[in-house]
Parts: sequence; structure tokens; C-alpha cells
Amino acid sequence: MGIAGKILIVDDEREAVENCQRILSRVPYDCVVTTDPRDALEMMVRERPGLVLTDLRMPKLDGIEVLTAAKRMDPTVPVVLLTAHATVDTAVTAMRYGAFDYITKPFTSEELVHVARRAFESVALSSDACLLIGASRGGLSAPSTTDVTRLVGNSAVIGHVLALVSKVAPTDSNVLVDGESGTGKEMVARMIHELSSRSDRPFITVDCVSLPDSLLETELFGHERGAFTGAHAAKAGLFEAADGGTVFLDEVSGMTANLQARLLRVLQERHVRRVGGTRFTPLNVRVIAASNQDLEELCRRGTFREDLYYRLNVISITLPPLRVRGEDILLLANEFLTRFASRVRCDATMVPTIDPSAADLLMRYSWPGNVRELQNVMERAAVLVDGTTVTSTHLPERLRALTERDALQPESSLYKQAKQQAVESFERGFLVDLLKRHDGHMGRAAREAGVDRKTIERMVKRHGLRGSF
Repeated sequence: MGIAGKILIVDDEREAVENCQRILSRVPYDCVVTTDPRDALEMMVRERPGLVLTDLRMPKLDGIEVLTAAKRMDPTVPVVLLTAHATVDTAVTAMRYGAFDYITKPFTSEELVHVARRAFESVALSSDACLLIGASRGGLSAPSTTDVTRLVGNSAVIGHVLALVSKVAPTDSNVLVDGESGTGKEMVARMIHELSSRSDRPFITVDCVSLPDSLLETELFGHERGAFTGAHAAKAGLFEAADGGTVFLDEVSGMTANLQARLLRVLQERHVRRVGGTRFTPLNVRVIAASNQDLEELCRRGTFREDLYYRLNVISITLPPLRVRGEDILLLANEFLTRFASRVRCDATMVPTIDPSAADLLMRYSWPGNVRELQNVMERAAVLVDGTTVTSTHLPERLRALTERDALQPESSLYKQAKQQAVESFERGFLVDLLKRHDGHMGRAAREAGVDRKTIERMVKRHGLRGSF
């Protein structure tokens, strides 16, 4: 993660660089500048900026190439494009590749400072929202320094979720998180806990559908010695163990009517009685519940208690499925690829890129398993790829064999345009990286890419790269 308050400014015009530096240094931000975009890539590693401002149109490397290179080195760094040629296409392409924002030249001092402040605020929120994955279900979660993830995305729907989390977290209100399987409900619950005053106390996850009714009851509420056959010693329940912290009830819709009644009593009275016991233990616990089913509908059917629903649903957070987060798919794919490549490759600094054919399949697929499925797909790709490029052959058959039924059905021409722009920009970046590795030699580049030389020549012509290498 970059250094807060440090900004890397990239523009091939010296006057433009100095103007931005003069404005932002008064805030004050620590600015490092360059007029050579190739130097900017080295400065990303050396200076570790918390924000990158880059011109869009430059010789040698353009702003999109700086953006994609910066994101490969540090997926968390916000990048803002500066352009004198802003169009809808520019905006769509920039956002597809993970740009935080773009501003149009000439811009005012206030506009520049405002976008910089917003970028650093978003990093602070994302940093605070960093949380740990892979914690044991049904037990205490311990921090780890090796397996960290965040709620990643530039889409408006994810921005809304993050904003809501930041408002909810400091309170003690119960929260209901709903959404399809694989959208990140437990991640959001952990974010709320980590951003709350309870963060130094336990976070306990309970899977409400994996245990039989009798066992789940004793897991939640504990039991006294002799309460049932095999109860040779008293045991505190998870609500007692979480005192001062948070209990996350995953798939709460799976609770039976008996357990729903007991849970309601605990939430109302703020104390718990162990199975077979007579003593009540006071509780100081926040409850976050999650369900991939519509609890309101279950209440109407009579299978979920309405009074319990209202106790749990003080504040509701709905996580969107990945299929409506088109602008986040490639961003997430690269994030996962970077993470898994560092684990499975001998040279952790060599992160593979995703070629245009694979990017197109990732964009077209409907992702029924949501972010969890995308994570698994990119882990597979990181394991299977031998070279520097993930192609369609490294993706599962279900993606390679897309049909119209499986593919996303865009509802607007804007989606089609955005996808076309993203793929074209991705193809150009892939081609530039490929030719650089071979010093512009099209024959060798074609052999690595597995295509004939004429295909590379057509791509070079289409993207206006003749004479660039």
C-alpha cells in the first residue's frame, strides 16, 4: 500500500507537471514528478505513492498503460487521469481499468485538490476495511499477517456498501446482511467488526445450517454438566465467548422455530441461560446476521419469526451480485491473480497479465457463484499459467464454452460500449507489453502469443503502434 499524502504526477509537459505540483504542495501533499512515463513505473516502486495523477495522451506510454502498470504493482493505489480530450469513451475506458476518476484540462485548483482529497479518503476507508479471510467457522477469528483482503470495487453499488459500512460500524446496532452466496457477506460482517469499538474483542462466526438443531443450541447458548447424555462438563456457549465482541450468524434463515424463539429471547433480554441451567449471564454482544434468502418473504410464509426479523434487521445492507458489477470484474480478477501468483510462483514479482481473449470471457460470463467463483477461477489460472500471460486456455471449460444463455444480457448500449472499450484497451496494453518483451520483434511476439505474424501486424496497425518500438 502506498504512502498517504504522497502523490506521483506524470505528464510529458513540464509546465503541466509543475502546475499540479505547485497546487497540491500547498495543501500540503508530498509530490514527486516526472515527464517520462517510463520513469513513473520505477518511481512507483521506489516512492510508493498513495495517489497517481497521470496525463492520458503521452508518447512512449499513454495514461491507460501507466494506470494498468500501477494497478499491477499496487492494486490499492488510486489513479486519476488528466485529459484534454474527455469523452464518454474516455470515462468508460478509464473506469473499466480501475481509474479512481478523471478530470478534464484545463481544470481549476479547487477541482484538482478536491479529487486528490477524495482519492485519499477512499484509500483510508479501504485500508480501515481491510480484513482477514479464511477464518474458522464456528470459532474465534485471529488476525493474520499473510492473508488479507478488502472489499474491492469502483462500482457505484460497492461505493454505497462501503459508505453504509463506515456509518454503521461505530454503532452497536444489529445488522442484517443479505445477498446471494459468494457476494461477501461474511467479509462485510468482519469489516463492521474491525471498524467498531469492539475490534479488540472476539469475532465469532456461527454457521446456522451446518449443525443439527440440538448441537447448534448448545453451541450458541452453552450447557451445564449433566444437561444431556454426554454432557460431562459445563461449557460456555459462543454468545458468552463473544462477550464484548460480535457474533455473526451466517445463514440465519436455517434456524428452526425453537432456536428462533430462544435467539429472540436473548436479543430482547440481553442475557443467556445455558441448556440445563438456571442462572442467567448478562451479555454485551453485537449481532450481525446474514441470509441468502429473502427473510421478509419467509416471514410472510410463516417459516421465520417476524419479531426476530425486526430485531435482526435494525440496519440492512444488501450486497449486489457480481453480474451487476461489470466495471469491477477485471479489477477483481487482477487483484486475485496478483495475490495467488505471489503464493504459487517462484518469482513473486512476476505477476501474469490477462490477455484480451480471457478478459472477454471474464466480462461475458454471468458469475452465478459471484466473487467467490471469480476468486477460484483466478487461483486456478495462477496455478496453471506457465508464462507471463493468462489466456482463455487457463480458464475453466464453463467459461470457454459460453452460450447466449450463459452470457450476460446487457440491458443498454452503454454496457456494450463499455465492454468494447475495455477489451480494446486491454488488447492494446497486452500488445504493448508483448512487443516490449521482444524489443518490437513481431515474429517472436507472435510465437509467444500463439498466433501468426500477420495477426500481430494487424493488431499493431489497428492500435496505431507502428514505429513505437
